[in-house]
Amino acid sequence: MTVLGCGAAAPTPYFLTTSQLVNIHDQLILIDCGEATQVTLRKSRDKFQKIKTILISHMHGDHTLGLPGLIASMNLLGRNTALNIYGPEELEEMVKKVLHLTRTHIEFNVYFHKLNTEEKTTVLETESYVVESFPTKHRIPTCGFVISEKERCYTLKPNIRKKYRLTHLEIQKLKRGEDVYRGEEIIKNSGCCSPPMETRSYAYAADSAYSPKVIDAVKGCSLLYHEATFESKDVDIAKKTQHSTSKDAARVAIQANVGQLLLGHYSNRYSDLSNLLSESQEVFLNSSLSVEGKTYSIE
Repeated sequence: MTVLGCGAAAPTPYFLTTSQLVNIHDQLILIDCGEATQVTLRKSRDKFQKIKTILISHMHGDHTLGLPGLIASMNLLGRNTALNIYGPEELEEMVKKVLHLTRTHIEFNVYFHKLNTEEKTTVLETESYVVESFPTKHRIPTCGFVISEKERCYTLKPNIRKKYRLTHLEIQKLKRGEDVYRGEEIIKNSGCCSPPMETRSYAYAADSAYSPKVIDAVKGCSLLYHEATFESKDVDIAKKTQHSTSKDAARVAIQANVGQLLLGHYSNRYSDLSNLLSESQEVFLNSSLSVEGKTYSIE
């Protein structure tokens, strides 16, 4: 996952507004699209024409205002493949209105899909991964997202195919974890295959106050990104605006038993983020700060 923007409310010289690019099995998924997203995409050297899926958590401008421009640039650069956008019901009207008023005619298909903001829902499923949305606790209907690998197959050890002269069907059985029977001969899966690697998952908890629903949705994820807009001293502002402190984010991480916590969505009132990090690490040690332009891998 590459952080394209990790600031809250408005872009500043220090942080751009929220956007992330997730690469799972060479498939690119864009999460949220604040202003200047297409600029940071270019800087990251990821080919944004390869993005087939965009997930928009909610309608606040710091998560949406880069979307019409990105679509227009995709068109300008000759895109001809379809784009699927999952987001709030109002998103389609907003994007189409901007494109209409700017006389921007799009030559490729753009499909909008409404998200369920009431319960955890499967948004997209492929052969190798699943994308789910879940409700967060914010001032307007908002979704977070979990992107999870499906269970992997066993891996055939070197030279096993040649040693046993395996057929295609026998190979498929071994990869599923089964033994192969040839009359009285048994070819054991345990001797022919390496066990599957552990599946990985990434959770994006968009704008949200501390919420048990978020905890339930992200349980056991390998990496959790959770907004941490405020320090503890500004907890009253966090409650009023339905945002989280970094300690709130850490509470979610420890109660959900995630592997790592990544903080983001920083208020522009802080020029020094060290307190955000130290307050989070008091609760959940494996916390770190989002850094724009940095890619975070889950091994």
